[in-house]
Formats: sequence, C-alpha cells, structure tokens
Amino acid sequence: MSFSDCLISAVEQGALSREEAQALNDDFDARFAEARMSLGDEEAARLARERLSSELKMQAIEKRRRAALMERARQRLKGELIGYRDEKGRPDVFEAAMGVLSHYGYRGYSSIRGRSEAIIMLAQGRLNEAMWHWRRGAVTGMRHNLADIEDLVKDLHGEPSGNETAAALAQSISEVFEDLRQRFNAAGGAIAKLKDFGLPHTHDGLKMRKAGGAETIVKAKANWIAKAKEAFDFDRSVNPLTGEPIGDAGADRFLDRMFDQVTTEGWAHMEPSLRGTGKGALASQRQDARILVAKSPAHWQSYNAEFGTGDVIETIFNHINSMAKDIAAMETLGPNPDAMLEWMIQNVRREVAVSTTGAPSLARETGQTARWATGTQPGSHAEWRLRGLYAHLRGRPVAAAGVATLTANVKNVMNSALLGSASIVAAATDPFVEAMSKKLAGLPVMRDVGGLLKTLSAKTRKEVLRDGAIWDEYLQVMEAEARFAGLVLGSNWSKYMVDRSMMAFGLKPITSGRRIAHARSWHAALADMAGNRLEALPERLRAALEGFGITADDWDIMRDSVDDHGFITPSSIMASEGRLSDLAEQDRIPHRLVAEKYAELIASWTERAVPSGTPNARSWVTGSVERGTPLGEFADFGLQFKSFGLSLTTLQIEAMTRIGALDSAGRFAAPAYFAQLAIGLTIGGAIAIQIKNLADGKDLEEMDPRNSQFWVRAAFQGGGFGLLGDFASASSNRFGGGVASSFVGPGLNFGSDLFGLTVGNALEGARGEKTNAGREAVNFAGRYTPVLSSWWATRAAYRRMVLDQLQWMVDPGAAKSFKARQQNLKRRTGQEYWWEPGDASPDRAPGVAARP
Repeated sequence: MSFSDCLISAVEQGALSREEAQALNDDFDARFAEARMSLGDEEAARLARERLSSELKMQAIEKRRRAALMERARQRLKGELIGYRDEKGRPDVFEAAMGVLSHYGYRGYSSIRGRSEAIIMLAQGRLNEAMWHWRRGAVTGMRHNLADIEDLVKDLHGEPSGNETAAALAQSISEVFEDLRQRFNAAGGAIAKLKDFGLPHTHDGLKMRKAGGAETIVKAKANWIAKAKEAFDFDRSVNPLTGEPIGDAGADRFLDRMFDQVTTEGWAHMEPSLRGTGKGALASQRQDARILVAKSPAHWQSYNAEFGTGDVIETIFNHINSMAKDIAAMETLGPNPDAMLEWMIQNVRREVAVSTTGAPSLARETGQTARWATGTQPGSHAEWRLRGLYAHLRGRPVAAAGVATLTANVKNVMNSALLGSASIVAAATDPFVEAMSKKLAGLPVMRDVGGLLKTLSAKTRKEVLRDGAIWDEYLQVMEAEARFAGLVLGSNWSKYMVDRSMMAFGLKPITSGRRIAHARSWHAALADMAGNRLEALPERLRAALEGFGITADDWDIMRDSVDDHGFITPSSIMASEGRLSDLAEQDRIPHRLVAEKYAELIASWTERAVPSGTPNARSWVTGSVERGTPLGEFADFGLQFKSFGLSLTTLQIEAMTRIGALDSAGRFAAPAYFAQLAIGLTIGGAIAIQIKNLADGKDLEEMDPRNSQFWVRAAFQGGGFGLLGDFASASSNRFGGGVASSFVGPGLNFGSDLFGLTVGNALEGARGEKTNAGREAVNFAGRYTPVLSSWWATRAAYRRMVLDQLQWMVDPGAAKSFKARQQNLKRRTGQEYWWEPGDASPDRAPGVAARP
C-alpha cells in the first residue's frame, strides 16, 4: 500500500481528519525528498510508512482511551440527571442538566463553573507568593516588582538568573503548570512533557495579520514567518502529528500552514462536508501552545510582546485559568464536552416531549414544558437555556471582533462614567444580603463580631487569600464580572479604566473585603463544628455541604484538617494530606477532591452573600447569540447594570423555594425569609438614596412611611434595580432617559445623545432652527465624563464648580434651566438643593425636605 493509500484509509476509518492527513502528506513529501538523496526512493518510502504506522497505532490507542473516558462521563451524568430531585422531591431533568453546567448549591454534585473556580482557587493558593509579589498598586494599578519579571522568564525557561526570589517563584509556577498538564491528560488530553517548557505562547491572529505593518496578507505572512524563524528553535519543536522535530527544512512549510490556521481559526484548510464543523474534541486542542520552543527567554519575550499578550503575568494566569476551564469541562463532560452537551440536550428534550404527552417522565411541568413555552417544539426553550449557559461558560462566539471590541469599550466608558455611587449601594445593602445567605446556609449570623475580627487579624490578607479566596485581578481570561457593571471585555485601556474607576469608587475594595470576610466565616464556622459528625450538623448547614457532593467521609477529612489558627480551609485540607505520605497510594484519602468540593462551596456561597453576577442570569438574557452581531450587542447593552439585580433576584428566588424544605421545624419558611430580606434591602436602599442625595447637593428626603414614592425607590435600589426605581416618582431615570431607554441600556443612550449633540444640532442649524448646543454639551459632559461625573466624592463639585459655570458661559438660558431643575425636584420629591444649581459654592448645610 502506498503512503497516500495509507492516509486515505486512515481518514476513512476516522483515525485522521482530512486536515491532519493533508499535513502529514506535506510532511512526508518534504522528508521523502530529503531522505531519497541518501537512501534512495524505496528505502525512504519504507521508513516514512513505518513512522506513519507507528503514529497511527498510538492515535488508535489514544482514541480508545478517550472513548472509555467519554462513556464513563456519560454514565455518571446519566445518574446525576436521573437522580436529581427538587425541593419537593420531584425529578427535574432540565434543572439537573443546568446544574451540571453551573449551580450555586443543592444539586449534590459539582458543576463546570464551580469546579473551574475551585481549581483556580487551589492553584492561586499555591502561587500566593507570586501573586502577592506582582500584585497591582492600589492607586496606579501598576504591578509591583516589575524588575523581577525578566529574571522570572529566564528561570522558567531553564536559564538561571541568579535572582533567588525569581527562581523560587518560577519553580512554584512550573510545578502548577505541570500538575495542570498531568490533570488535563488524565481527563483525556495528550500534552507532551517538554523540558524547560517555560511559558506558553499566545498567537494573536489580528496582530499576525498586521505583522511588520504590512498592508497585504501575503506580506504580513512573510513578515511573521521571518519573525517566527528568528524566535523559535525548530530542531526542538516537535510536530504533534509525526512526533518528529520540525527542523529548519520544514520550518517554512509548518509556519505557512500555522499562519493560515491561526488567522482564520482553521477555516483556511477546512474541507467542506455535509456535517457540522467545530474545533473537535477539547482534548486535542491544547498542544498548539507547546509546539514551538523559543530559542531563549529573550526570544520568548520579544515574540510575546509583538504577537502575544505582552504581559508576562497575564500570560501565566491566563494559561492557568484557561486550563482550569478546560479541565473542569473535560472532567465533567468527558474529552469532547461539546458532544456530551448534545447528548444532555437530547435527553432533556426527549423527557420534556414525553411529559407533554401525559406519560411519566423526568421533566417537571414548569415553564420549560408549558405549552406557551414549547408549542409543538417541546424542550426548545430548555435547549436554548442550556446552549446559552454553556456558551457563557466556554466563551460566547464572536461574529465581528472589531464591532464587539468597540461596543465593549463603550460599555467600559459607561461603567466608569455612571457607577460612581455603586459603592454606596454595596456598603448599605451587602450586610443584609450576607446575613440572609448565612441564615440560609445555617451559619451563625452574628457570630461574636469581636471574635471574628480577631480571627481575621490572626493572619495577613495575603494568608487569607491563600487559604481560599479568588483574586479577581488574576482572572483576565475568565471574562471577569465587575459588580453592577457586568462583564468587563474590550481593549486593555478601557478595561484599565474600569478597574481603576472601581478602585477609586470604593466598589472593588468593598467587594474584595466582604468576599474575604465571608470565606473566613465558612472557615471559622466549620472549624467550630469539627467535633460533630455530618449527620449531627444543623439541618441547613448539612444541606449546604451535601449540595456540592460533600459526603460523611469527606466531612471527616475536613474536620480533621483544622489549621493552627482554628480554621478549616481548602489549603489546610491539602496540607493534612502530608500526614498520609507513608501510606500506599491506593490507601491515601483523596484530599484534593475534598478540598475542591469545599472550594467550590465557598466560591458559590460567596456569590450568594456578595453578588456580582452569574452566567446563569446573563445567559437568560443573551442566550448563545454571537457578540458583534446587532442582536448580540443589543442584548449586551440592555443587560448593562442589570446583571447584578438579575443574579441577586434569581439566587434569592431559589433560596425561597428551598428554605421551607431545609427547616423541618418550619420557623424559617419562605414568607419569613422574603420579609426579612425585603425589609433589610429596603432599609439599605433608603440609606443609599439619602447618601446619594447629599452627594448630589440635595437635601435629605422625607422618610415618613406615607412617602410611598421614596420607599418604592428604596426597595428597587436595594434590589439592584435602582434605575427602575427612579420611575416611581418621575418619567425619566437619573440619567435623563425614559423607561424604554433604561431597558436598552446606557451604551445605546450614549450613542443617541452623541448623535443628537453633533448631527442633530447641525441639522437644526441648517434648517435655521434654534439650538441648545451649549446646554446639551454641558449636560453630555455631566453624564458621561469618566469618574468625575458620578463618583460620590466629586459629582456635586464637578457639576456646580465646573459644568454649571460652563453653562453660564455657553447657554443664554442658563438661569432658566437652573430654576427649572430646582422646581422639578421640588415637585417630584419635595426636596430642595443645599448646593443650588449654578452656584459655585453652597449657601447652607443640608436639611430634610418636607413630604411631597
């Protein structure tokens, strides 16, 4: 059989894809041409066939291993889908499947989201020293100890730098990289171990298409290939298909194909067929970053700066975070998660369809199966929800990268310009939300506050973070969610603006501090109960633990892992494994799995206590629609500033459905839970409104119970929907928009206002109509100036001392405008300004307004 016949047969048997076969054929042609010069045609062909035969045998073995892992995952998932019961003991295959992707308790097993966060938490705990060493400054956001980064790169690539600190940190990073590689392989991957692997490469397709400032793609390819040949050692770089070094002779051919693959995401060499296409099994997608080996640390840095992320620390943690996402997906859904998702969706739709016929099924009669939601397509809504949530976990597809980046930048500017008072809301309402979360979990709500502060101070912030709290600043690849704002995507400059704004506003410190404190509450409370067996724990606490699959044996491991400071942490559970090092491997207790279950619990319950936004809630609005499309961007704009409220609401609705089943005595039923939460959030919202009144230069509002408008707004404010609360006493929100504009989001309103300010005024002037361009320009600056326009510490002064003074100069009707603003406020709420519009300084101290 000829070499070509072997390849055709391999493709027909499914051992190779057409793309892989073509790559092997190209490699064979080149090597055959080289070998025939010394060996002759027949001998060269024989050696090539033997090499291919060996490679195909290894691929067949690997294929069988992955098939076995997929079947094992399918059987486990089948049990989870069949075995799940809701709070009333009813089967619900849809909620079970959603829980496999992401849940926040009460499922009895891990989710992809939760497991990835647990893996990240434990990895960050091991890299605590490195993260602290290169943490960002509180004011500038610049990393500390930047001078050590160059030495770190040297040590990671096996070139001693002589810097003991960098060498120690490089060692810990390499160990985490290696553990993740082994775990990825155990889940079905096949990443080869490379000596002095160093750091992964990132290849930015857009940067490659502009290599060397080229104006044409042909020139860009030539420029990039030249740069890559300067940076990488092709005698050490191994082709994953052949297992042989690429070599200098094969470099041009390999890089030519790689350029096409990266810059078109594989479509340039895709063979059209009658079946759907994708990137294939996730297990096969992790070798790209390890194929090319840099000639030296300096060459790696040079290439990374031009065609990668440019940030060494970001590269390190992007790799860890993305590996964690992939491992969690593969361990949960098997080596090919996309295929397993299809299997789950088909099971859900079948059960929903069976339920609509009146026959017994695993589907519950809810909105997922009701006729209005399904019509003649039973389960279609459930499928939409599952695909949407999965897309958010894996990263929503992008149809137009340029458009998506532009709109993300607009949203980031809006975050910086409009969220200056979010920290006030967080400070006023977080204590009530956390108290209810603790009640739901069975934790002490008012646990000896003085004692808790003492235990918190027993360790430094760095040590607390090591023990079990995720550092948000190291979650770049996770599409981090900023509280009240939503996902922070876009260009680096706009993400930096959001990050620094949230720090200045106080929102980031408040959120981080409360999250650390809540994690510590779990550490302390469980240590206090370490003397009890699982069945003796309080009812709600036991349900919280069992909700993440923590068994009696797992609890025994946890309660035997109290650290020297009196806490049970994921780190202390891992450390206690060292006491078992003298036992045989098969007899050692799997502490890592227990630590991860516990870490998942902490991360999920922290979201309940200090809400930021969940993929479950976001996907309910956007589904899996692509970013960069009109529909996708419209949904994202509308979701801005609302994901927090949606997440808070959905988690609290789940809490109310569960609370009755978790309290056999019936003293803490859903109505009581709702009443306590609603009262607390309304009080918190009222406090926030009054503080913001003072920051706006307004008198305090009358808080008489008869002032229903105020209390309705307070209720909405406390629940995270402050914009909607504005309509309780006016037809426009705090930013000047109406009901419709609040739902479409501030990004689209910004575009509309900008159009009106520029084109609109130009058209009015061309028609000879009177314009208010000066006033509109001042109002535009008052709404959209980053930081100054909304930060509680600057908003009143910026408005009165800068904008109002500008309005005096550019607006002939300024006096009338200022008077109308005062009258409108008086009419709506009975308030007056203690710092009146148009005045450069206040005339009096704040007072309390009469009830309107």
